Amino acid sequence: MPWSVWSVVEQRSQFCAEVLESGISISVACRAFGVSRKTGYKWLGRYLEKGASGLVDQSRRPRHSPQRLSKELEDYVVGIKREYPYWGPRKIHRLASRECLEIEAVSVSTISRVLARYGLVTTREEPVIYPAVGRFERSNPNELWQMDLKVAVSRNRGPRVWVAGLLDDHSRYALGLWFLSDLSDERVLSCWIKAVRRYGLPGQTLTDHGAQFGMEDYATSAFRTYLWACKVQHIQGRVGHPQTQGKIERFWRTFKCELTPQLESSSPELWPGLMERWREQYNTIRPHESLGDSPPSSRYQSSSKPFVEPDCSQKIGKPDSIYRRVSPKGQMSLGGQRHMVGRGLRGWMVEVRSQGNGCWHVYFRHHFVREIILTKPVESVTYVPVQV
Repeated sequence: MPWSVWSVVEQRSQFCAEVLESGISISVACRAFGVSRKTGYKWLGRYLEKGASGLVDQSRRPRHSPQRLSKELEDYVVGIKREYPYWGPRKIHRLASRECLEIEAVSVSTISRVLARYGLVTTREEPVIYPAVGRFERSNPNELWQMDLKVAVSRNRGPRVWVAGLLDDHSRYALGLWFLSDLSDERVLSCWIKAVRRYGLPGQTLTDHGAQFGMEDYATSAFRTYLWACKVQHIQGRVGHPQTQGKIERFWRTFKCELTPQLESSSPELWPGLMERWREQYNTIRPHESLGDSPPSSRYQSSSKPFVEPDCSQKIGKPDSIYRRVSPKGQMSLGGQRHMVGRGLRGWMVEVRSQGNGCWHVYFRHHFVREIILTKPVESVTYVPVQV
């Protein structure tokens, strides 16, 4: 014989039938059904008033909510959410409280409930838990810039569209975003030059080990060469360790969430305008959690070191050194021979220092480039006086 399963309403109906039809007392019925006398009287009263429909579970929602937001404030919050659909309740609360004092006294959870009532809650993916890593933040703006390249839009059966981004480490200020038609060294370097012309020179620039930034096997990048000429230190994160560039990597996640959908739904002619408007919003409006929910513009100011176009013919080094101009192929002549020093140095003047016994060291603006060993004595080398 199968077990009989009663619903909650059926059990309550049976309770009321036992009391009203069988004539047993409420105390006995409550003990038999395992409920308190208060609950028993409540069931019986609802049954006598509404019949079986009164035994259905009632809503626990309060009849009055004195602290609930007014319709006008709810519409204001909903309007911000629809303008910035990718923002959560915390950012919306921060932005709304700047312009409305009544919102400032409201909790973030209240904003969250308002969004839930209107069906505007965005489901988040489960967070990925990584091992803890050390954090760093420079104490002043322009001490360190972070630069990286990313795919902005990847369309089916079409070429990928790349974008270069530059971020200030201290303030998270987006210094620039540029679409790239190609990933040549000159194209990437031009983005950095546009930023320093507008904001001045940083102390350091941090990148990954992309081909546009590298300096290995006599393949000095044009990017690093130009930074050395501007007296800006170029540093690179550890290979296979994107956490070193964590701030700009987190910036790309925001970019993908907030801007990429707009780019994918519009024509390429509108992309530059969309990206510049979004960058302005990111810098001046969007609350940033690591900045105490203040926008990056509240912490950023232009550099005090103005940008001056470096002279590629300038001879900088020791007075007793010799100087050679690097050819378009990245080579220099020494002792009647051609030696590779790096394509990124083409057109620049490099310094060559004698170490004795046919050993020569090549420098660019006091930065060591490579060592050259000559098997034959150099007779044609002439020393050119230079002003240090």
